[in-house]
Amino acid sequence: MTYPALPRRAFALASLLFVPLLSAQVTTSEAANSDVEDDVIELNPFTVDSTLDKGYRATNSISGSRISTAIKEIPMPIEVITEDFLKDVGATDLRQSLRYSAGVVLQSQNTQGVNSFYGPGGVNNPESVTADKNQTTIKLRGYVTDVVLRDGFRRQSATDSINIGRIEVVRGPAALLYGIGNFGGIVNYMPKTPSTEASTDLAVSVGTDGFLRGTFDTTGPLGERWDAAYRVSGAAQKTGNYTELYDEDHIFVAPSFSFKPTEKTDVLVDLEYGEQTETGVGFLSVRARSDINGVDQADRLQSSGFVQFAGKDPRTFRWSGPDTYRETEQYNVRFQVSQEIFENLNLLAGYNTSQVIYNGRDVNGAMEQNIGPVALRDTIRVVPIDSANGSSEFIETETPNTIFKYNWADNYEQAQREQARVELNYQFDILEDSKWLGIDSSLLVGRSYEKAEKLTRLTRTRDTFFNYKNPTDTSYIRFGTQGDGTADVDMVRINHIDSTGRNTGDYAVYQGKLLDNRLSIVAGMRRDRNDFGVEQDTFYPTMDSTSSRRPVQKEDTSQFGATFRLLPQVSIYGLKSEGLQPNFDGLRDASGDPLGPVSARSEEIGLKVDFMDGKISGTISSFKIERKGVPFGQWWMPTLKGNFDTSRPIIYNVGNFSPASAPGGSNGGNGAADAAIAEWNAGVSSGAIYQHDEGGTTSWYVNASEATGAAYLDQVFNLTKTTMPGWAGWLYTEDGHTNNSFNDIGNADGWQAYVQQEDESKGWDAQILFTPTDNFQFLVSYAHVEREITNPGRFVDYPVPDNRWAVWYFPDGNWGLTGYSLDEVYTDPTRTSTWTGIGWGAGESRDDTPDHAISSWANYSFNDGPLAGLSIGLGGQWESEREYFSGITVAGQKQTDGNGDLIVLKHKSRLNLDLMARYEFSLRDHDAYVQLNINNLLNDEDLYGLIYAPGMSGRMEFGYRF
Repeated sequence: MTYPALPRRAFALASLLFVPLLSAQVTTSEAANSDVEDDVIELNPFTVDSTLDKGYRATNSISGSRISTAIKEIPMPIEVITEDFLKDVGATDLRQSLRYSAGVVLQSQNTQGVNSFYGPGGVNNPESVTADKNQTTIKLRGYVTDVVLRDGFRRQSATDSINIGRIEVVRGPAALLYGIGNFGGIVNYMPKTPSTEASTDLAVSVGTDGFLRGTFDTTGPLGERWDAAYRVSGAAQKTGNYTELYDEDHIFVAPSFSFKPTEKTDVLVDLEYGEQTETGVGFLSVRARSDINGVDQADRLQSSGFVQFAGKDPRTFRWSGPDTYRETEQYNVRFQVSQEIFENLNLLAGYNTSQVIYNGRDVNGAMEQNIGPVALRDTIRVVPIDSANGSSEFIETETPNTIFKYNWADNYEQAQREQARVELNYQFDILEDSKWLGIDSSLLVGRSYEKAEKLTRLTRTRDTFFNYKNPTDTSYIRFGTQGDGTADVDMVRINHIDSTGRNTGDYAVYQGKLLDNRLSIVAGMRRDRNDFGVEQDTFYPTMDSTSSRRPVQKEDTSQFGATFRLLPQVSIYGLKSEGLQPNFDGLRDASGDPLGPVSARSEEIGLKVDFMDGKISGTISSFKIERKGVPFGQWWMPTLKGNFDTSRPIIYNVGNFSPASAPGGSNGGNGAADAAIAEWNAGVSSGAIYQHDEGGTTSWYVNASEATGAAYLDQVFNLTKTTMPGWAGWLYTEDGHTNNSFNDIGNADGWQAYVQQEDESKGWDAQILFTPTDNFQFLVSYAHVEREITNPGRFVDYPVPDNRWAVWYFPDGNWGLTGYSLDEVYTDPTRTSTWTGIGWGAGESRDDTPDHAISSWANYSFNDGPLAGLSIGLGGQWESEREYFSGITVAGQKQTDGNGDLIVLKHKSRLNLDLMARYEFSLRDHDAYVQLNINNLLNDEDLYGLIYAPGMSGRMEFGYRF
């Protein structure tokens, strides 16, 4: 794969230097046109009409149907965040812009069915998918989405708010217009576009945590021909945060140009370029558990709390040190043409190419006992994730001879995305002279194309080699030097992965208004075609090259919605829509066949109001989203990998599953093996239980195909299920002599098999704007979401029903029967397909979306008197308790308490308040302002789950317009 060279700082500097030239051009153009009366501008249907927007109120949206439509007529909940609101709350990037949209989760610690280890530090970073480096991943209506769109084109990298004109949040699946990967909704932001009215805005800000920021935004005409105009926006920022060592700085510039070569033709060219550097991004502390191999079994660390270092503030101390970093460089280029072919027939053609490069260094590791340099070992206290609940696997205790073993990793990722879209819109009337039978119609047909290429390179500390540090040494971990001053273990290049995915979507959308415009309909269908291929070169530990291409997937989705106006101020609506996520990762089921797509269906009803000429407006909606095909893999589940040798008997190595009185015998200590001594002796006498030398090691084996051998295993299982619960020992040692189905489990043969779960999200949400006067605005939004797994999936029928001691039947609290009886887990124990999934999520959430969330913001402006020019804003967010740990790890390991019940942990509810004060005045005959924003007025620094609140912060901004 070949990528074009990235423009670098020269691009940004050239844009900055270009501003004075453009300003000079503006002056000339203004003089030439000062006496010309403004023409009436007729927007094409693909451009959102914001002429009636005022303050926080927006009347039209383009995200619901791809053409500009009144929000009150669209049968779906659409929330518009205006530029005025972004400025008032002091948002500097897209994520901050969404803080006041209730139901949008910006920071998650628990996400059903998704690997939690996303951010730097891996399992030692408690944040889940929202820590993704793309900075566009959120949760909406309980579902993860990274579908952030830039005027309809997919974007998966951060953006500065200086170039955001408005943000439209569409709730619910939206596959009809935006294709794959959105179940809870999409976020579509509109970049600022050129204007023929000249203006320049400059601003500089300072704040806590070393915050320093400067921005500019200039626009105006370019000469007298073709209504040509330009816009250049830019920002430079440097800041830290409440933790030690973290530092972020970035630059961003976005030039754009528009012109009309004919009266019916609009051309837009816009570009973006940005660089960001973050240092000190590694973990704060590490999971406090050393009784397992936390590097190879990282998911088991999810039940652990974090080490608290003596004399250090756990909220701010960053043990990983200053040498971790992440560098991001991105550009985006869009070329778009809209053309009126003839009256009421319009064409839109757009092409967008973007590239983002991530380059970073991270450190990760775990505590472990009895390894590494003796001088670096010490005693630590193992802390469960919640000491009050405990765990069946371990209790809070001190562990001696513990060391911290760690490795470094350098990650490089280069992602390029090419997108194209062609849409044709025809607007026509049927029986236009009839008041009740006339239909105002609009038909849009389109095709979208997307090609996403990703290249990753991983360089890491060599396998089986580690760096070491004393676990109580509070000095920072440093790259290049271990805890005892010796040099780090060498790093080697691990692999190079090159993947390409393509999506083509064909869609048609009909909009109609009938019954004297009382009834509005939006309906459509879409067909997606997806394919995906990956090539991997492995350099270490064994050279290898592989390539694969997933089967082409074709899927159809549809949408139908209607809005009925009961009164001029009140409308009701209903909507059915669908969402789709293809299996781009090539995940396989227990038979080895590729999984189908994850699909979602949504039903929604709602109410839209617009009272007092728009002074009170909003949407209230009730929804239910049902999702199917969600992959979840248990490491121990049965599969059809076919490694069991049906020509041989069932043979188990019982070296750790034998009575202690047997020569060389050992077990887990619950007493079951010792109590089955009679059955053991009978098996030994018959020859079904015997010793065998395998590879120079002699151990005990059981031939479970023999009656006496089966009787011994049955007795140990039965005692463990009944009178002697606890750990009976490890039965599944694999060697050349065993034949016990363990090599047919979910993660055998180097790939994980998956079941497909079903879940649902239901609830209701509301967005209300109250503007009784021109100088007072009050915005409130609410979301109630209930997430539930309705079907935990189904196992395949394992073809060896006689092996009733296989791992999926084992009476363990964390896997197998997981503390339930055999009949509760399998309605027919001879058929694994009758697995009920009890205790594996049915009726559970396994998600930290709050049940209730409220956001509100009020702004009052003084227009007269001694306080004229002053605006005061006050707002906040409240959310109910959140389930940050659900008792099931990402690898399918259950965590139960001393009573065998699943550990489900929730943190307390949370309230945040923010304040804004803005004073506008005239400076040298131009508008100026100063603005103060204080976030977290309550100075909340409490621990929520495993993440601390950031505490109070503030910033002051001075702005000038000319």
